[in-house]
Amino acid sequence: MQSARDQIDSLTGLRAAVAIWVILMHFREITPTRVWEYPIGDSLIANGAFGVDIFFVLSGFILSHVYINTFHGCLRADQVRRFLVFRLARIYPVHLVTFVAMLALAGAKVMISGSDGLPERYDPETIITTLTLTHSWIPGIQSPNMPSWSISGEWFAYIAFPALCILMWRNKWAPALYIGAALGLVVFKPPSYDSLANALAAFLVGMVAYHSVLPVAGRFRFGRLTGLGVAAMIVVWAQGPGPRNEIGLLLSASLIVALADSRDLLSQLLSLRLIVYLGEISYSLYMIHWPVRVAVRNVLQMLGLLDTLHPAVVVSAYLTATLLGAIASYHFIELPGRAWLRTAANLFGQRPASTANVGRG
Repeated sequence: MQSARDQIDSLTGLRAAVAIWVILMHFREITPTRVWEYPIGDSLIANGAFGVDIFFVLSGFILSHVYINTFHGCLRADQVRRFLVFRLARIYPVHLVTFVAMLALAGAKVMISGSDGLPERYDPETIITTLTLTHSWIPGIQSPNMPSWSISGEWFAYIAFPALCILMWRNKWAPALYIGAALGLVVFKPPSYDSLANALAAFLVGMVAYHSVLPVAGRFRFGRLTGLGVAAMIVVWAQGPGPRNEIGLLLSASLIVALADSRDLLSQLLSLRLIVYLGEISYSLYMIHWPVRVAVRNVLQMLGLLDTLHPAVVVSAYLTATLLGAIASYHFIELPGRAWLRTAANLFGQRPASTANVGRG
């Protein structure tokens, strides 16, 4: 495994694959009443929601990798403050812009259609909780940019991470407790907090995965085909009848551990420069694909083409617009916004020892 200061290219590449999986799932819905079945791999793509769980496992793994030395001994208020500001800088600029884009699209639709007002999901409570990244913490609230529920769950995990990290180092039973808690959250989660429970469970599994392999890093070698083998198991699992989340989490953790070994064949494939770049823009891809889909769908509907074009053409339009929008978002919103907020964070003191841009972190 690479040192804590290095980027793990294969995990960045994995982000690209997972983001595309989720996006293709959402693009199956051409209209609210018209779902397209892909000619190849549709049963796998239809279960793309499980890709979000992989994102959370990745997040727990990567934050443990990056902040292994920061939250090792004790919790210091200045370190926690800088950590949270840096994490907020990572997710908030694109979240804010995509939310504003959804508001603008809804406003434009109201003006064109001449309706009385915005839909219910644009009520004050939804707007406030979306702006504060707490919308997935409250039952019944769904932000207009639907994928952002996971960012709200991620923010919850970020807040808990420093304390979880300290406990992991101080208590030898913490990994077992975290796995037990994760499986308990998945199996017995309250229906009202389904999304938040899944997010925290996957995050805990990712933390345990990192701390479990750290003691043997560099001394234990997997086979070069381990990553491909685990990936094949995930493909089979995801297409089965009623795939169990707890099995998916354990398989995801196994895949991430295998890919962290640069000798793995799949790790090398995911480390190709083009795939790594797609991984670098994957957050923008993930966040922007929903407003892009809404915008393209509305334009095609106004032109009278939505119901006449072949679904493959519509999906191609979605994908092209999403890719171009994500590239622009990454270079003109995500990177500048992150740099500005991190510069502001440095006013509180020196930055953490390691803030490499690895995986999802």
